[in-house]
Amino acid sequence: MNENEFRKRLTDALGEPPPLPAPILSRPDANAPHAYPRTMALLAAGLAILLMLVLVASRIALHPTSTTVPAAPPTSNKAVAADSFPCALPAIATTESGNPGQDGVIHMDAGFVNIPGGSFQVDPTANVRGMPYSDSANPVTYSAALKRWLPATNRSISPDGRSYAYTTLLPAGATYSDFTSAELHVYDVDAKADQKVWSYSGSIDILVWNSAGILVQTVPPRGGVGLFWRVDPTGRGASPGSSNEDPGRLPLTAVQGSGSYSYLGGDANGRGVFRFGSRDPGAKYSVVEIQSGNQTTIYSGTQGDAKDFDPGGVYFDAHGLWMGNFDGSTVWLWSQSTGLKSFRLSGLPATPSGYQYSNLTVGPAGPCIPGVFAGVQASAQPPAPTPTPSPAPPTVDWSAFTAKPLHLNDLPSGSTCPVSTSVNLTVKAQTGKWPNYGFGKGPAYLSGQFTWYSAGQQGAVILVDPAYKGPVLIRSRRLDGDGSLEFSGAGGDALGNGAFGIPQTSAPPYWGTWAGSVAPSAPGCYGIQFDGTTFSAVVVIAVKQGPPPPG
Repeated sequence: MNENEFRKRLTDALGEPPPLPAPILSRPDANAPHAYPRTMALLAAGLAILLMLVLVASRIALHPTSTTVPAAPPTSNKAVAADSFPCALPAIATTESGNPGQDGVIHMDAGFVNIPGGSFQVDPTANVRGMPYSDSANPVTYSAALKRWLPATNRSISPDGRSYAYTTLLPAGATYSDFTSAELHVYDVDAKADQKVWSYSGSIDILVWNSAGILVQTVPPRGGVGLFWRVDPTGRGASPGSSNEDPGRLPLTAVQGSGSYSYLGGDANGRGVFRFGSRDPGAKYSVVEIQSGNQTTIYSGTQGDAKDFDPGGVYFDAHGLWMGNFDGSTVWLWSQSTGLKSFRLSGLPATPSGYQYSNLTVGPAGPCIPGVFAGVQASAQPPAPTPTPSPAPPTVDWSAFTAKPLHLNDLPSGSTCPVSTSVNLTVKAQTGKWPNYGFGKGPAYLSGQFTWYSAGQQGAVILVDPAYKGPVLIRSRRLDGDGSLEFSGAGGDALGNGAFGIPQTSAPPYWGTWAGSVAPSAPGCYGIQFDGTTFSAVVVIAVKQGPPPPG
């Protein structure tokens, strides 16, 4: 799935292609009759013929004959209202497919949905080659101002739509496992000018770019307290910001019920869309828009009801609020004046064959532009490759491990819990991204959380240094009273009495990585003992009272 490296090598070998034209939309009034004086009509006809010759010559020069070119521009000069129909909504169709034991496959098609008909057309000119990016080398958002796609989310695009912000990790080539600092850059698309505007000794997350500057959140490389900053996009420094400016932060006055919510997206004007309630079948939920503390309900219902309103991805424009649907079936439009409307989608990529799991989502990626877009039909994705049989996990006689003595001693009454300190790790795994920290002295480390709570399951990660490549047994007990920890998850064996075994760990030079969950039975101080064939190590954690905080 590492198409970024493939694209880079291909570009290095062939060089940059000539620039492709922006997608062309035909206006809805393109065929309307007009009255002209005879002289003006003859002049217009002559100019039209000359223009056609120039266009044909340029298209022959820039496109192979097999390329489908979008429709020609209209000849009318009549202005079209920004909120008119028909319009073409930029959208990204994302197909995710997978089989057990294989890496998942993700394919993205950038194009437009013609509204109100709902037909999806792929944009053959969509490319972001030669443009710097933070996370994705694919088209992400369509800029109406530039009439082209950008490798940036809407929250990182300048208010005028002609520049975008992105981040890089340092030193060059670093990942989140081994970086030491980060830089914030602004890229002017017209001028092809890249400017470093700020740096920080930690990660930088772009939250929004509006008239007040670029709001970012920073976190130290090994985790810690997040800080908010307002960065001048011209490079004149940064000033402290506030979490209240974070568009994804839900005002306390808006919390409903159990407090479970998710942020669906927003815009630079401070409008945010939130969902209260889960996506579990039959769950009650509501979707609201919040601006300046004012809350408006878009829809309230039950997950799986006849409305099938399951939004994911949002974009605001002159028409109102556009939303995708998690099942890729529908695009929604909502405004306070017209309410909620749906547009059924067609022309989407076919589901690839041979996968046990496949999902298609369509998310809005720009303002709906008046006119009709003529692109190309979405192509079918290749079928799943023939799987390579995975080797059977080793059979482990755990009795030799459980026979080892426990070194988890009771604490004197009233004593402080001797919590293990976090250590920095450089984890190189075969697949995926894993934490760059762990608790313990190794070669097995506990990771996944910095703080643990007594109510409910929490994610737990066990990292094993490739210096050791055997099985690992996990046993635990509360050191200051009654209580237990229950580990569970795929790739491990529940052995009774709270013991849990991981039969297969590292494969040098790669680290061993196991992800599952742990459920404490009560708050308190807990000892966790890792036993291998050649080592025993103890980690101590403190478990706080109650469930983890929301979010």
